[in-house]
Amino acid sequence: MNKILVRSLSGAVYVALIVCSLMFGGSWGFPLLCSIFALLAVAELEKIDADNSHSSIALRFIDMAAAFILVFFPALAVSHHSEVLFTFGITVLILLFLVRFISQLYIKDENAISSLSSGCMSILYVGLPLSCISTISVTAGASVVLTMFIIIWINDTGAFLVGSSFGKHRLFERISPKKSWEGFWGGFVFSIGAAVFIHYLFGKWSPDLNIVSICILGAIISVFATYGDLVESLLKRTVQVKDSGHIMPGHGGILDRIDSLLLVAPALALFLIIVSYLS
Repeated sequence: MNKILVRSLSGAVYVALIVCSLMFGGSWGFPLLCSIFALLAVAELEKIDADNSHSSIALRFIDMAAAFILVFFPALAVSHHSEVLFTFGITVLILLFLVRFISQLYIKDENAISSLSSGCMSILYVGLPLSCISTISVTAGASVVLTMFIIIWINDTGAFLVGSSFGKHRLFERISPKKSWEGFWGGFVFSIGAAVFIHYLFGKWSPDLNIVSICILGAIISVFATYGDLVESLLKRTVQVKDSGHIMPGHGGILDRIDSLLLVAPALALFLIIVSYLS
């Protein structure tokens, strides 16, 4: 019971941070939260990398700083219509790129290819999706992002309920033995149902989206949330760890909580671009 309570409280804090930053954080609250998530997730990912577990702290700091800049400054520049902020962010990223590669020359007894690959991959895998969603929050609006999170959470709930009750056929046994096709379809149906529910009861949360588009949105989120979870499971299975970290009691690391988001966010960005182009 204590574990369930700790897990519930930890999850509630996570949800509260997201909701409050979106609804009350102004133009910088959610991008800042995403940037902090990026810092933590990059640190976790590079720490669990078995071939890079002893990488220099200085190099990790550079990777974390690059992820922070990549997530925070584009959204801030867009929200303030500021070329200065955008130019500053790009300039710092270029400097960090140069410093990162040159610094590797001075780190002895380390696999340079592994270290550089780990750094670049962590920035791309974590930083790019979080940059997408933080920018979406100031372009498409906080309500669209909150809708996305709600559907992700509903998808997880539906997949768990249906999968634990009726799951027999393994979805991807090599990567995640507990996931089932029944659970996937349960989450899929729950996601579309949640999208339709939000559309009809809170239409302002899905501006410019008709009922067909909102159903497609629910389906896209469900599919890519599942893939996002599987990709992170693949990474953890590769390095043989259960959790990416311990910052969230009962849940593991921050990477364990945002794994679905890391593929949903780019997919959502593409969906919004296509809808905007077609409208």
